[in-house]
Amino acid sequence: MPYIILRTCSKYFQFTFSAKEYSRVKRLIGMFLLACTLAIYSSCVNQPENASGKNQVYNITEFGAAGDSVTVNTEAIQRAIDQCFESGGGTVLVPEGVFSSGALFLKENVNLEVAKDGKLRGIEGNENYPVLKNTRIAGIEMDWPSAFINVLDTKNVKISGEGSIDGSGYYWWAPYWAARDSLSETVPGDLIDWHVPRPRLILFQNSSHSQVENIHLKNSGFWTVHICYSNDIEVTGVDIFNPVLESGKKAASTDGIDVDSSHDIVIRDCSISVDDDCIAIKSGRGSDGLRVNIPSENVLIENTHFGSGHGGVSIGTETAGGINNVYVRNCTADGNIAPIKFKPRPGRGGVIENITHDGWKIKNSGTVIDYALRKVTGEDYIDEWQNIEVPFEKATPRYRNITIRNVSATGCKKAVSFLGWPLAHAENIILENVSIEAQSGAKFQYIDNLLMKNVTIETEGKPVEYLEVSNMARR
Repeated sequence: MPYIILRTCSKYFQFTFSAKEYSRVKRLIGMFLLACTLAIYSSCVNQPENASGKNQVYNITEFGAAGDSVTVNTEAIQRAIDQCFESGGGTVLVPEGVFSSGALFLKENVNLEVAKDGKLRGIEGNENYPVLKNTRIAGIEMDWPSAFINVLDTKNVKISGEGSIDGSGYYWWAPYWAARDSLSETVPGDLIDWHVPRPRLILFQNSSHSQVENIHLKNSGFWTVHICYSNDIEVTGVDIFNPVLESGKKAASTDGIDVDSSHDIVIRDCSISVDDDCIAIKSGRGSDGLRVNIPSENVLIENTHFGSGHGGVSIGTETAGGINNVYVRNCTADGNIAPIKFKPRPGRGGVIENITHDGWKIKNSGTVIDYALRKVTGEDYIDEWQNIEVPFEKATPRYRNITIRNVSATGCKKAVSFLGWPLAHAENIILENVSIEAQSGAKFQYIDNLLMKNVTIETEGKPVEYLEVSNMARR
């Protein structure tokens, strides 16, 4: 019998209907989904009108900063930030010019504004980025260099302006690729990050009610915007660029925006082109992620363009705390390897559920919808970093309640690769109003409950292949 899955923000319900009954409940489906959308949206957008609190402006040149690109202005800019905070808040202005600096630490009610034709540029050397204790890197808490711009244990912070923040990441990219080559025989590629300490561009950690708005971010040494253990953060109108080159100054692991064990997050009207995932939703990995056990939830991503990148919106790979209530709508992609991407990995743990993509226009991608679970053996898992055994049931991520609708894609290499594993099926998957033109078709494997409604795959080969899919309905 055909089935329909109805979802609220926190639960799902599965019902079975005859073909005639299907049309009568269609309106009910829309009401449920709209309620979920509004709940996520209203919780995410509750942002202060003016994070700085006051209109007082603190021009960094008045504190001794020089915009000649050579002078190191760390102390001068930090003095301006501290004075702004101590006076009750306001705007710390980076005017026209190139102002070089080491790590900066923003404080409550401070708006860091980079003016048009102004640039805040990071300087070389980890010694200029004081070590943070127990920050999270690639899913594990460890000591690591601070970011260039740090928002730690605070609230009501804003980073804005028409200028740019440049992390000078090329100082760290070449050492990363050299380390990757030298360690390739003993360390898996996705673990190399831990072996090359380098600064993120912007870090929100244990912070809330803050914004990044209308600014250019580029050349990050590591992840560009990392939102960790935080809530009520909005990233709006931001352009993120880290170069993807075959040689020369090639970026390394420069994710655009990472939402990491955080909730009530809005990302809208952005443009992202990087060498890794453009946006990644994460919540820790392995035994350490299970220990922390903080989910990422209530995330809204809308009206954003995805250029180059391993993924557009990627769910995973770090999932131990769980991920739920992610809503992606009205986005575009051009040249992205996998715009709609799920990254389940054995050993990472967690439940990933209630994920909705609604409205994509995609061209020139690799795989339009990509879900690829690596081999799951059924054995308990030894995590990569701490060598701690994690029971199979806790170590294996579970992906369920995924809806992908209103997708149009042309000029792509592969339509869909949605591959679970015999011991870890994906559950409750809906594709609706999906039209893809690609060189190769779609493959679905190890899925429990798959609904395909108005799905068209145009390809020279076999359009759709189903293997080990239980309870499937097509409309």
